[in-house]
Amino acid sequence: MRKLLEPLKKTRAKLAVAVLFMLLSAPSFSWGADDGVVGRFATDQPIEITSRQLEADGVLRKVRFSGEVVAKHGDVMLYAPELVLVYDKERKGIESMEAFSGLRVVQGARTAQGDRGVFFAKEEKIVLTGSARVTKGESYLEGDEIIFFLNGEKSICKSREGGQVKAVFYPKKGKE
Repeated sequence: MRKLLEPLKKTRAKLAVAVLFMLLSAPSFSWGADDGVVGRFATDQPIEITSRQLEADGVLRKVRFSGEVVAKHGDVMLYAPELVLVYDKERKGIESMEAFSGLRVVQGARTAQGDRGVFFAKEEKIVLTGSARVTKGESYLEGDEIIFFLNGEKSICKSREGGQVKAVFYPKKGKE
């Protein structure tokens, strides 16, 4: 039985890769809006995603990447065990991406992490929840939810009702 299913698995994997390639190779595919430049990101830059496995569903406009997922776009690197990408209705760009079971985002000197994260393309932000933390050098913010803006160095840190956020800031060293 296993030998009978093996060709089917290979066919499904090839089909998923073909569907993903078609979706990603559309000329208007973008990380953000369609005006050529979104904040610090040029929309003509590719998004490179690697993982151990992917599943594409054209009807639901979703692609699920699983197993050591690494996504790179410009100066932003995203690391997660699992990532679900959702296309907009016109399939011209990404509507959102959601990472599960731990997420780490690196952008220059800033690092953000949380148990779960949702990237919203139009707003160029990632909403991190569950042990959320943003670090820059030795300084850091911690809270139940952190909104990490990719355009600039802005973050909003929130806590649950009755909780508190924590911020630790170290002075810059040297003449700066």
